[in-house]
Amino acid sequence: MIAQVQRPTTTDAGIPVPSDEYSLTVGSNGPILLHDHYLIEQMANFNRERMAEHQSHAKGCGAFGQFTVTHDVSRYTKAALFQPNVNTGLVARVSTVAGERGSSTPGATRAASQVKFYTGEGNYEMVGNNTPVFFVRDPMKFQHFIRSQKRRADSNLRDHHMQWDFWTLSPESAHRVIRLLGTVAFPERGAT
Repeated sequence: MIAQVQRPTTTDAGIPVPSDEYSLTVGSNGPILLHDHYLIEQMANFNRERMAEHQSHAKGCGAFGQFTVTHDVSRYTKAALFQPNVNTGLVARVSTVAGERGSSTPGATRAASQVKFYTGEGNYEMVGNNTPVFFVRDPMKFQHFIRSQKRRADSNLRDHHMQWDFWTLSPESAHRVIRLLGTVAFPERGAT
């Protein structure tokens, strides 16, 4: 029998990384550090993946508009788009979170919103999700979570083994899974 060598996870440059599941933080529950090069690399790779449809939040609608500051809030922020009498182009979007192209949306109880401001300093985006508990706490796991929900390239079918493997190997997702599959997500299933 040939013994398999356990190879470490590496960056794109081949440098070993200590973890593919946890970001670099200040202490065990502290803030995530921006100098976590592997996290930034993973997020950049995920954002550039070529997928047939939007990575997440595929079903939705939006509108273009104009944001105008009507009151002076400059004591709270230095951001140019929030200074008095500034007009900024924007797009606002609402999505059904988990719906993919062609899926039905009966009684969608989960929704997300996004507002993107087109400023002279670049784009500024605000994203929201109306779920009180999310599947992951660490952004390092987000890409893995989204990939576990996608259809397989060889069969174009969802692989529930991938989904449940992710959930069971990420104990922090248990609370959200219970809410997702229980009566909280679908009030019509609950007792009257």
